[in-house]
Amino acid sequence: MSISIEEFSARCLLNAEETEALRSILRDENIMKMAEHIAQCCFYPAERGEIPEYPESKELSQAWFAACYLGAGAAEQHYASKGIPREIMIESMSDLAIWLRNSKRNYNVIGLCNARPWEASIFHGNVLRFGRLECNYQHFYEFEPICDDQGNVLLKKGDAVINMHIPEDGPMDIGECRKSMERMRAFFSEYRKDYDWKGFLCESWLLDSQLRQMLPENSNIIKFQDMGYHFDLSENEDTIFRVFGTRDPETVENPTTLQRNMLAFIKSGGVFRRGVLFIPR
Repeated sequence: MSISIEEFSARCLLNAEETEALRSILRDENIMKMAEHIAQCCFYPAERGEIPEYPESKELSQAWFAACYLGAGAAEQHYASKGIPREIMIESMSDLAIWLRNSKRNYNVIGLCNARPWEASIFHGNVLRFGRLECNYQHFYEFEPICDDQGNVLLKKGDAVINMHIPEDGPMDIGECRKSMERMRAFFSEYRKDYDWKGFLCESWLLDSQLRQMLPENSNIIKFQDMGYHFDLSENEDTIFRVFGTRDPETVENPTTLQRNMLAFIKSGGVFRRGVLFIPR
């Protein structure tokens, strides 16, 4: 089942430039051969298969964009099979525009240069969007136990959680984050009654406790870190890309406060980490 370019563009919140780029890509036979192969492996099946191996190129990024379009009809079936309302599917698929713009900003390509398996997960209904935040359809905790101040275990390896993600398309407004979590709670209560989740979990570069040295106390990022139990994990190379993109951090024009403080941190030999936040149910 296919959908029109106009419907796909509206569903994924594509702008005029992205829509026109897609039209052009769909006319390129060589790119579309790759796109069809990618869609057959990663979008059409009930579960994503192995990602086809192609040499990295602008055309491959464009082919992944086209594969998302080809897979939009199958997404309807994937969401329906999980009993997920169509309006949540439409909201979730808007994630594509985030990564198209990330690719344009960093590589000057209207395509998917990053987040390719991620978009396949979105189209399969394995990652859902609820306002400001996204979450997995299901996820099981894999780190050391989290305990309260009295030593009682709140979360242990293998426990089910609502695993949240923070899209890069807006400010970290705490009120909006709370609204997202309430919507997630309502969704799992109605559509996943079998899912015995213990709380909300988030793993992100934004949860690096070292960011407290680089942000004001009233920062929404710090407020988000303070919403529950929080700890740091291993080193994280993704932080610099998330904040500076492909640019040399020292060449950024009109840097934000965070960028200036991060650059000073990097020059001092600092190493960024990932952090984890757990908010009990």
